[in-house]
Amino acid sequence: MMKLLLIVGSANDIFIYNYAKWLKASMDVSIDVFEFFPSKQQGYGNEYYDCVTSAKSCGIPRLRTHIDSFVKGRNLTAYLHDKHFDIIHCHWIIDPLVLAKGLKNHCQYLVATFWGKEYANIKILGSNARFRKYLYPFIKDVDAIIDGSEFEQILRDELPMYCGKFYYASFGSSPVEELYSLMEKESRNDSKRAWNMPIDKFCTMIGYSAKHVHQHLSIIAELSKNHDLKRELHLLAPMTRGGNKDYTEKVRRALNNSGYTYTLIEGRFLSDLEVAQLRNATDITLQLSASDAFSRSIVECLCAKSIMIYGDWLGYDNHLRAAGFTAIKVGSIEDGIKKIRSVIENINTYNDMISINHNNGKQRHLWSECIKDWVNAYNELLK
Repeated sequence: MMKLLLIVGSANDIFIYNYAKWLKASMDVSIDVFEFFPSKQQGYGNEYYDCVTSAKSCGIPRLRTHIDSFVKGRNLTAYLHDKHFDIIHCHWIIDPLVLAKGLKNHCQYLVATFWGKEYANIKILGSNARFRKYLYPFIKDVDAIIDGSEFEQILRDELPMYCGKFYYASFGSSPVEELYSLMEKESRNDSKRAWNMPIDKFCTMIGYSAKHVHQHLSIIAELSKNHDLKRELHLLAPMTRGGNKDYTEKVRRALNNSGYTYTLIEGRFLSDLEVAQLRNATDITLQLSASDAFSRSIVECLCAKSIMIYGDWLGYDNHLRAAGFTAIKVGSIEDGIKKIRSVIENINTYNDMISINHNNGKQRHLWSECIKDWVNAYNELLK
């Protein structure tokens, strides 16, 4: 049996939970988890983990912001003291991880997976340069990076000191699993009715979480200028993850004043079935966020035959190509709103595009398929 340690942000996470679930179903493995940020928010259990250990925060509130990453890094170092694993796999390369000492001494192989471009934004004592000072020695000890194919050249350019192997893999999506099953028995209009949305309008999602990065307010402001679209579009704003109450209220007020019908969802975590229904109900996905690492939420929309309009500043081209998806690129929020008009006037011309997206998504984003690449990478390392 392979002994695996997953070092993660939170064990209570949809991706880590399903990753462990499908690993257990696919290979003989024991899975211990060390988490930096224990949380019950997402409502998942620990049944697929053999052991979960949580880092402790600094007990002094005024100092926590400055030294918590050092405290959590020392927690990890102490945890590893008398342990050894076949593989230690670090999912999310953040400040307390790189501040821990001697990870490579406690495993046969040290593996890293980046969630987006955290290396560009994470800071230690307010400095990204200081974070990189600790990141680079950590990376020298890494034996393998497992990530999406589109990240390899980016990471090799950013981390020239890395000399290890690179394996291609991606997480599956449990809502995608649910989505394909749902779409076989429930029409788009059925899903709209389930969420009390009008079936005579195009449901248009303007952001998939409650974070400022989605630029809800700028998008709503631009939409408000286009009075003819108000009878054509129903706006969807799932505000269930991230953000804060003040921002959600600003979005609600903007929607109230916009003249559009809308659905705003807040205050609870959505089940996989509810997410699948929302994706199935969405005709158009406006992805005009300030930044995004091609999230699973966007993948779900494309799999659900939603027409996606996205900002060219997001750098999605390689992600779309690698996943076999096609979407519509625009240069600004204003251009994105103008493109909506063209889309709804020529909606039938997009049938082939969305059908291809749907079929390619089924091949590449089900957990039952995605887990094979992770298992193969582990087996290749250990053979």
